[in-house]
Amino acid sequence: MLNANVFYSLYSVPVGILSLLVGSLSVMFIYGSKDFRGVFLFLSGGLLAFAANYLAANEIILYKVGLNSAFIIFIDMIIALVISLLWLNASSELNSGRLLDSASMTFYISACLAISIYYSFIAYNDGLGKSFFVLLQLTGLAVLLVTTVRRCWQNFSLYMFFLFLTSLMLCGKMVVSTYFFQYNWLNLNIFNWSWIYTFVASMVFGKIDLLNNDLQKSWNQIDKLNLQLTNMINFSPFPIILAKITGNRIISVNRKAEILFGITSKEVGYYQLSDFFIDEKNRNELFKTLETNHEVEDFDLMVSNIINNTPFWLSVSAKTITYNNELVLYLAFQNITLRKERENRLQNQADNDALTMAWNRRYFEKQIPLRIKEIIKKSQYFSLLMIDADKFKNINDTYGHKAGDSVLIELVDICKNSLRSNDVVCRFGGEEFVIYLDNTNSAAAMSVAERLRRTIEEAGVTDDNGNIIKFTVSIGVVSSEKTDSLDILLKQVDDAMYLAKNNGRNRIELYDEEAIRKIMKKRTAKASVHPVFNSEENEEISLLDNYDNHIISEDL
Repeated sequence: MLNANVFYSLYSVPVGILSLLVGSLSVMFIYGSKDFRGVFLFLSGGLLAFAANYLAANEIILYKVGLNSAFIIFIDMIIALVISLLWLNASSELNSGRLLDSASMTFYISACLAISIYYSFIAYNDGLGKSFFVLLQLTGLAVLLVTTVRRCWQNFSLYMFFLFLTSLMLCGKMVVSTYFFQYNWLNLNIFNWSWIYTFVASMVFGKIDLLNNDLQKSWNQIDKLNLQLTNMINFSPFPIILAKITGNRIISVNRKAEILFGITSKEVGYYQLSDFFIDEKNRNELFKTLETNHEVEDFDLMVSNIINNTPFWLSVSAKTITYNNELVLYLAFQNITLRKERENRLQNQADNDALTMAWNRRYFEKQIPLRIKEIIKKSQYFSLLMIDADKFKNINDTYGHKAGDSVLIELVDICKNSLRSNDVVCRFGGEEFVIYLDNTNSAAAMSVAERLRRTIEEAGVTDDNGNIIKFTVSIGVVSSEKTDSLDILLKQVDDAMYLAKNNGRNRIELYDEEAIRKIMKKRTAKASVHPVFNSEENEEISLLDNYDNHIISEDL
């Protein structure tokens, strides 16, 4: 007979240590995962069975520590009971996902303990005790083997297949150790420990299956969330659009958005968000805010309908979300066209003169400084005209205030019709108006002022009695060629208008500091009113009251 004692003794220790190390690493691999609780019990039972078989084969060790044969038999059966419980619980865990119930475990433990005590201390029987020792282990292992076979049959996986091989190897190890121990060639270490390596292979494939299951659950969850999001979008009371972040290509729209923008769900792939935006500056501001904060709320946006190009206002709230495994823009809209129209009406009422519909002084002080900043950036000039109706009090006294209102309305209409769309006509109060001329030097401003003066002189209004009322204006002109300070220019254009009044009315005058100084010097030297004012019964103060004017102009 082949004798392998030399081979067996030579490799026993290193192979055993290596196998225990591999088994320990496999425990670390599955530690903390509830899905592997059953196989952890399986491994624990296998290692304990290996130790029990070793003790059973080397009982002399127990004798040397002072234990008698009865107590040794009892220890063997208790170890076998623990092994059996571990494997039975492993089978239950692998089969149903839970351990044995407490009632079954209590009955099983009680029965096995009673048998162990009986054959160990009451009716000592070494042969029956060892047979019971083996039977307990084989019972647990047989149940485990049946469980793995059934699992493989129901749903084959490499994880369960290698677990089945491990059970089979353990079963073979126990049979060899019990009945063929005298043949050392059957008990070589490679056979003793091979079950560890199949167990580790099972753990690797089990971990892979678990990760695949988790991945599939994640995909299912994503699909579920996408379905929920799709339903939320479709049944939302607000128009909703989903669009790609890069390129702003539209992905999906709900029914409300289809109606609002004039597109269908089949056409969305042909459009970008920018196709619906009217104001480029407004659109860029929206995208810039999204890039910075990744969301916006209640952002006012002007858009148009694809079918009829009708512009309207929307309030949009947008946020980046995950949809179909990519980041997209989620945009919800609310139509605020009516609200915007009301706001615009209120704004116009606040910024426009109610009588003439010219811009008022409030608008001038708010917007003109901004316009001046832009014109300075372009290194261009701007000019101001100040217009005052001549002898306006006489018109009111002769024809009535209604006729005077008609004169002012006609004056503003002539200015608006004679000027560019980017020029600004403002009523500062009474019959006094200021005009802002964009990108205009003093020579061009003088030409514009003369054209206005002549057109106004040729015009006229008819009162309720059929009288044709003729009127003229005096115009002061100033340009930013020497200074771009609005305060200074307003003082200068007021002085220039006064100079036009002083020089005979119905004329234009460019600001002339020396001429103004001479007039003021004469007025200071005389206590009486200047002859130019003799025909006026009253004098009015300039309406530039917020600007520290050094001249008090008297209306002619």
